[in-house]
Amino acid sequence: MINLDSLTLKYFFLENSDFINGAIVQKIQLPSRYEVIMSLRNLNLKQNRKLYININPKYPHICFIDDISAQKRDIKILKSPPAFCMQLRKYINGSKIKNFRLVEFERILEFYFDYFDEIGSLTSLCLTIELMGKHSNIILYNSLNKIILGSIHNISQEKSSFRVVYGGAKYIYPEAKTSYYLARELTEGKSVDFIQKLISGDDKNSIISYWGGKDTISGAIDDYYSDIIFADKLKEKKTKLNKYLKKDMEKLKNTVSFEPDFKKEEKYKLFGDLIMANMYNLQSGLEEVELEGNLIKLDKDLNLNQNAQKYYALYKKEKTSNEHKMERYNQAKEKLKYFEDIVFSIENASNFHELKQIKDEMIDFGLISNEQKIKAEAKVQKFEYQGFEIFLGKNNKQNDYLISKVAKEDDLWFHGFGFPSSHLILKILNSKIQPEADVLEYCARLVKQNSKAKDSNKASIIYTKRKYLRKPPNTYPGYVTYRNEKEIVIDE
Repeated sequence: MINLDSLTLKYFFLENSDFINGAIVQKIQLPSRYEVIMSLRNLNLKQNRKLYININPKYPHICFIDDISAQKRDIKILKSPPAFCMQLRKYINGSKIKNFRLVEFERILEFYFDYFDEIGSLTSLCLTIELMGKHSNIILYNSLNKIILGSIHNISQEKSSFRVVYGGAKYIYPEAKTSYYLARELTEGKSVDFIQKLISGDDKNSIISYWGGKDTISGAIDDYYSDIIFADKLKEKKTKLNKYLKKDMEKLKNTVSFEPDFKKEEKYKLFGDLIMANMYNLQSGLEEVELEGNLIKLDKDLNLNQNAQKYYALYKKEKTSNEHKMERYNQAKEKLKYFEDIVFSIENASNFHELKQIKDEMIDFGLISNEQKIKAEAKVQKFEYQGFEIFLGKNNKQNDYLISKVAKEDDLWFHGFGFPSSHLILKILNSKIQPEADVLEYCARLVKQNSKAKDSNKASIIYTKRKYLRKPPNTYPGYVTYRNEKEIVIDE
């Protein structure tokens, strides 16, 4: 991962100074304990932009963001703003940035404001942004006497013997680390020529290219970190959803690993039948008898008919018990399959919206404790191939939507045979125009790509008309039975 260094920050400063100097702070938000968003407006340039600051130790950075970037970062504004957010709103909301400054050769940016206190006295405040790995912080202090008003993270004497950060303490600059980060860039294989260009300050495009961007320093930083944050948050949400299922899945797997044994039931019935069939060939008072290779224990105090009835009673008891066991076994097996479908849907999800749909489904079925939720609209993927419309569901909610809202009677439904997969609907708009073999194969391959068997060399995909599907009552979302199916084997 690329770390934000002082040279990149210098170019960010140079690129955006004209806009930031003189801009008015219109709104301040703290989506989390690591993030601050300042909505700025420059009246002279007639521009509104959102400045995003992230001090997460994993990826501290600063850039301007838009709505698309905010969605990738999964930014959600807290209903109850934290104390530091209220402090910022009190002191600098509505204020003009009088001076925007970069601390040379450091990863520190400073925003200076004029502030009139309760008695009308004018003072100068500084909001300093320290983007220094695990020591990153955002601090507001009086720039005249250096007294700290507040910070996003307080640092006590117990945590640091060199520097404390909390309201009432004196602000001092953090220990310089620039030379360390430059040395690390060199030792990690970056070219000496590239580093020289950065230091010389002659090649802004080299830095943009270094970050993988193509337009601006801010845009390059935004693109790079928003992708990383998106991947991290998506993985984190998937892990969290899987945890809700893990314990129950282990219990279900244990249940289905022991299929009910009918041997006792069959044995008791056989013993009863054998005694009844040989009743006139046997004498009473025996303790055991061997019939057709079976050694049968008898109660000598009972006659042969009573011994037979005793085994029939044991048979009925065992049969009833097995019926209950089999019912629990089948329920566990069906529920485990449903859970495996959910796990596949989680793994296959490519955005936060799809995970939200899965979470809503899990709440509906009591897999997650009841909580307030807003149901997500089912948004399915749509493809076109050789004039045919194709719809693909990524989770059970979308699969239900496909079957109930999208598919008509003669449309074709595709699914993996014997393994979790997305549901696919191939629309048949004209009964006289049926799909050729290559269209069917295209659909089958699309299902395989969105299935548990996507990495397998061989997979069977079944398809049938929508009218041959049936959704049994009181079953899980996405569950259907089917008939008149055909099979396509994808062999790669």
